[in-house]
Amino acid sequence: MNQPSQLSRLERLEPLLLLSAVGAGLALSQAAPQLAGRAEGLIIPALMVLLFAVFFRVPLDHLRAALGHRRYFRAALAINFIVTPLAAYGLGWLFLREAPALWVGLVLVLVTPCTDWYLVFTSLSRGDVPLNLALLPWNLVLQLVLLPFYLYLFARTLVPVELAVVGRSVLYFVVIPFLLAQGMRRLFASEANERRVVGLQYAALTVLIGAMFAHQGRVVFERPLVLLKLVPPLVGFFLLLSAVAVLLGRWLAFSAPTRASLACTACARNSPLTLSLALVLFPGYPLVAVSQVIEPLLELPFLILLAWWLRRAL
Repeated sequence: MNQPSQLSRLERLEPLLLLSAVGAGLALSQAAPQLAGRAEGLIIPALMVLLFAVFFRVPLDHLRAALGHRRYFRAALAINFIVTPLAAYGLGWLFLREAPALWVGLVLVLVTPCTDWYLVFTSLSRGDVPLNLALLPWNLVLQLVLLPFYLYLFARTLVPVELAVVGRSVLYFVVIPFLLAQGMRRLFASEANERRVVGLQYAALTVLIGAMFAHQGRVVFERPLVLLKLVPPLVGFFLLLSAVAVLLGRWLAFSAPTRASLACTACARNSPLTLSLALVLFPGYPLVAVSQVIEPLLELPFLILLAWWLRRAL
């Protein structure tokens, strides 16, 4: 994987792509309900392509590299897998007690650290890209291992969560695509293929969101303001975790680039993965899936501002 220095065109256009897919799906759900009903058939194929692309972009050959930076490694994993789940549940309790499906959606998207574009913002903030590149595969492996535990611990009191269903879904929609993608990566890893997979990822994400909103458009039209409830806890999360990362980095006497790296991995989330899982784990609760689309619309502007602030403040 190249060390990114700036946002690609697709990454810059992501909010527009997401909003366009949402708008097209909602329009189809109202203008052609019968056709919109058939959009459900696109969800699983788009989901599988999206997951394959996400997993293809993770270089597992960096797993050992993280062990050479143990203090940073321990600090980053403590933030991502101890502080973040507690913060996600606490913010849900504070803002979303009357909306359990949104609370579950908030927990789902926040307990999964990013495995791709946080490297872009690490670079933009003048952080240590190789350091966060070494952390990347651990972020993915640990979130896949711990996600069933988080869902059982934090979500089962809010909506029904069956561990057997979670286990089967993780096997079919995570483990198998992950192994296939990693096998293909070993055979076909190259800069050109990396760019193709990025395009494939965004195309699949756009189709998936459009099909989901076409199929579930009635939910949005019936409760048009409910999704705004996600804004306060998400903004609170980004502000809280960026502050925790910077302060912890200072306490541990990390260099300025290392503190910037810690802030980037603490704030960036893996919404493509959680959107996919929400669709298969909570089919009876469409707001859980819909909530996954709101997070990146807020995350991208925040990360841009965070990178600007880190360059000047650290």
